[in-house]
Amino acid sequence: PVSVSVCGRPRNKFTGLSNRNYGGCEMEIDNVQVVKPFGPLILIAQLPEGVIKPLNEIVDVIKDRKDMGARLAGVIETESEIPHSMLEEKKVMNIFHALSRSYLEQAYLNAGLHDQWNAMNVKTQMQSIWSVSQYENEYNPQHNHSHCQISAVLYLKVPAMKPRNIPNKPKEKDGQIEFTFCTNESIFTTGSFVARPKPGMCLLFPNSLYHQVYPFQGSGERRSIAFNMAFKGFSKSSGVQVAGDSVNLYNETNHAETIPWKLIEQGYHK
Repeated sequence: PVSVSVCGRPRNKFTGLSNRNYGGCEMEIDNVQVVKPFGPLILIAQLPEGVIKPLNEIVDVIKDRKDMGARLAGVIETESEIPHSMLEEKKVMNIFHALSRSYLEQAYLNAGLHDQWNAMNVKTQMQSIWSVSQYENEYNPQHNHSHCQISAVLYLKVPAMKPRNIPNKPKEKDGQIEFTFCTNESIFTTGSFVARPKPGMCLLFPNSLYHQVYPFQGSGERRSIAFNMAFKGFSKSSGVQVAGDSVNLYNETNHAETIPWKLIEQGYHK
């Protein structure tokens, strides 16, 4: 009998093909890979209680201001802007910058740009941050974010949710967040990703990625913080900006002496 074996390297292992007739010869196919070169990256991190507690204390103070709703897509009443000064006072601001830098580094490594990452000084800036207190039957329709490059959500409280118990509908998405990359879902293509929130879970994703939050039933508060970040990458050798946010990007190669460096770097963290 003729056999063909396929060796999956280096990323995936799968069962080889055997007992197939391919012209009466024995053949081994080597160096076969299954790759996933398309699609957005999502960073998922679990933050400790030592971070969640001060953030909840901040939201307890500002949540009833409800001053963000007109700027947001959510069908949610209690959405409030968080002053950066409160994050600094609670000594939690740097956490958002550290998460963003980690996400950026992983993105560059995933793209095979390790050398470019190592050749840059990267600075991040928080563009906006707000709390979302979602209650029964409220929801966030599909949307994405603008005026930034990185978007994120961090969950602070997740309530008990009343199950709907609809016959033949076992996979309820109540209170969950769903990211949608494309609509052509198949065994070969993952078109969307659903995450079930829990306190401390943080997800960072490209600002252009569409996402939505499903309503739920129950009397509790589903509390989260959403934030948007931007970044700039400067060449370590020349100081020229080579990556990131193009706002305040000047012709640094030919007219470096005219650049208002303080304006470019203001608000960006090393």
